[in-house]
Amino acid sequence: MKKIIENLGKNFLLLLKYIGSISIFISASIKKIFRHKKKEDIIKYIIEIGFESLLLVGIIALFTGMVLVMETVHTLKKFGAEMYSGGLVSISMIRELGPVLIALIVAGRVGASIAAEIGVMKITEQIDALHVMAIDPITYLVSPRVIAGMISLPSLFILSFFISIIGGFIVGVFIVNIPSGVYLYQSFKYVNIKDFFVGLLKVIVFAIIIINIASYEGLNAYGGAEGVGRASTNAVVASFFFIILSNLILTGLFYFL
Repeated sequence: MKKIIENLGKNFLLLLKYIGSISIFISASIKKIFRHKKKEDIIKYIIEIGFESLLLVGIIALFTGMVLVMETVHTLKKFGAEMYSGGLVSISMIRELGPVLIALIVAGRVGASIAAEIGVMKITEQIDALHVMAIDPITYLVSPRVIAGMISLPSLFILSFFISIIGGFIVGVFIVNIPSGVYLYQSFKYVNIKDFFVGLLKVIVFAIIIINIASYEGLNAYGGAEGVGRASTNAVVASFFFIILSNLILTGLFYFL
């Protein structure tokens, strides 16, 4: 029992240390955003993070909208209120499901890639070479990716919202036989400007978290090829954890406080 408590305490302290290190790293990368002046790098990372994720995000958003209508209609039919399924889809996607889904997709697809790329640079001593040339690795490698993520994820979020409504429309109108005008009206009736901006704020926070955690793990990689693989795994797992945690905090702040 004593050993279990000691291990729990040790792991908790390691978690606090990790959170502190990530917080300092995020603060440093945000401060150095305006020092990076090469627009070509930012455009390259926008394509990598946003454009190349578009197809996957679009397919998942389309299927999510379809599934949400199928699930909600099954319950709402009992009350003769299946016409409100469109509103449930839009509210779910803009408040919670949309931002979190996009963040998890990007964390899995892009976060691991960033951690591996920077990890290889660390293992092959390219990061040390940057220090020798008086180039700050955070300014050179992290900040442009953070800017690209803060542009790409909100764009993906807006597109996924409309694509999910299209997915719900396909099921709701052509399978459930909800009048198309009624479905579209209900889809936008309950969405207000606060929901939209909260969703945008969430994906911006998630973008900062994903890019910084992936970069942090890459810059702290060690141990050859095995270390690069470990950094990639840690980046995805840690990103998932902090995405869910920050979503909980932001939802509590904007909707319950």
